[in-house]
Amino acid sequence: MKMLHSLSILLMLLVACSKNSSEQTPSTKISTVTVSQESNYTGRGNDNEVILKVKVIATGSNSSFDLKNIVINMDGTSDINDVEAIKVYATGSIDFFDIKKPSTSLIGKANPAKGNISISTTGKVQNGMNIFWVTYKLKENAVEGNAVDASVLSITTPSETYTVTGGNPTGNRIILLARTQVFGPGDFGSTNYRIPAIATAADGSLVTLTDKRKYNSTDLPEDIDIVARRSTDGGKTWSEPVMVAQGLGRNAGYGDAVIIKAKSGKLIAVFVGGVGLWTSTAANPIRTYVSTSNDNGITWTPSRDITNQIFGAGCADPIRKQWKASFCGSGHGLCTRSGRIMVVGAVVEPNLGNSLQNYAYYSDDEGETWKVSSRAIAGGDEAKVVELNNGDILMSSRISGNRLWAKSSDGGVTWGQRNSWADIWGNACNGDIIRYTSTLDGHSKNRLLHTLPNDATRKNVTVFLSYDEGQTWPIKKTLCAGTSAYSSLTVLPDGTIGAYIEEDESIPYRMVFVNFSLKWLTNGADAY
Repeated sequence: MKMLHSLSILLMLLVACSKNSSEQTPSTKISTVTVSQESNYTGRGNDNEVILKVKVIATGSNSSFDLKNIVINMDGTSDINDVEAIKVYATGSIDFFDIKKPSTSLIGKANPAKGNISISTTGKVQNGMNIFWVTYKLKENAVEGNAVDASVLSITTPSETYTVTGGNPTGNRIILLARTQVFGPGDFGSTNYRIPAIATAADGSLVTLTDKRKYNSTDLPEDIDIVARRSTDGGKTWSEPVMVAQGLGRNAGYGDAVIIKAKSGKLIAVFVGGVGLWTSTAANPIRTYVSTSNDNGITWTPSRDITNQIFGAGCADPIRKQWKASFCGSGHGLCTRSGRIMVVGAVVEPNLGNSLQNYAYYSDDEGETWKVSSRAIAGGDEAKVVELNNGDILMSSRISGNRLWAKSSDGGVTWGQRNSWADIWGNACNGDIIRYTSTLDGHSKNRLLHTLPNDATRKNVTVFLSYDEGQTWPIKKTLCAGTSAYSSLTVLPDGTIGAYIEEDESIPYRMVFVNFSLKWLTNGADAY
């Protein structure tokens, strides 16, 4: 009996030990790991820039277990000295990392190094989906044009070291002088933002105008504000938004702003408001407004209605009195060498259905009074203008396929025949065209810049470069390879180029600023 009692106690101890052992060893294990590459450009000095997204799926009976470390390498990075720090974040099952507001948890850090880097982590792996983010902090003096990249080699838990296959997806991130998000969905109490316009003010600051689409991403007549932001450090940081025109409800909003720096240095915003384009009539038209800033975009005057000078029932011109609707192509407007400012209207005329016609609207007193040209481009849409060295005005207009253009030899009053470019083609989308350099200003070359989604759909916003006053556009480079739409251009005081772009149509949109040099644009073949 004593022997049987002893055997029973021994058996109970063995069972207890076995139970404790099984509790200490997780039965949940990593099932699959999928690594995705972030391929958008990055910018000097940027922190928490995602390089890789790591999706880990765990299966088993345990709810969670510790993540001990992740092993990566920096293969594909041009120079590890461009990177200041490596950080790993976890967002649980949430497939989103907000670079501006990392409410996510930091679970590991490491210094850049050659070879394999083991990053000790404090996170947990949950049963099911887990998403981790490998990010870099870039140095302020990182080299423009260099690439940053990474590979995930293994993930270690208390029970296993999981070797990752496919941990080095195709792609990398190229460093620009700056790349920052100016607005994203949810910022400053707005569900969406759209419609970029940017200019360089007289004091060298950058000034953007943007539609704050408070409740959805839809055009007028929705409730939309126009807001301005400024940057005094080349686009790396941005001021709090300043109200330019505040929407007061449906049919009382504003949108589609053009920004122009006048010869005096005054900033002039031209935009529309009220009823939408397609519900506008001559009797109850969509309105056109002007607001100005004499302090480089810090403050703006109340909106001034100039609709009756353009079209509609209150217009003195008997033809334009019958026009049904008009709005101006948003983005960067023109100030000529003589001081004339100019924007382009897309007009709905009676008896022409819903087709749009382009007319130039111009002012010789910095926006106080306005005149309207003859028809410039039949069947045009959102359009921009640039002044050529010989004084001609070149208009570029939206269409699906090859971009439309026309010229005026009398300062924008009358226009020549409609043409199209073979070099510039893409989606029917708003783009921008600006003067970059002129031999009249002492530069060695004449250069024009143009942006447009260079694709049949709204993606691959590209910048084009012309050396022959817009006849041909032999140089082009992608600014946003993914979904992307409207864009606006400016030249910074140091001769570098700034572009303000709608990126990621799935949201939509992120409003992103990028800054780059002519050397980068031309792969070293040309320099400012």
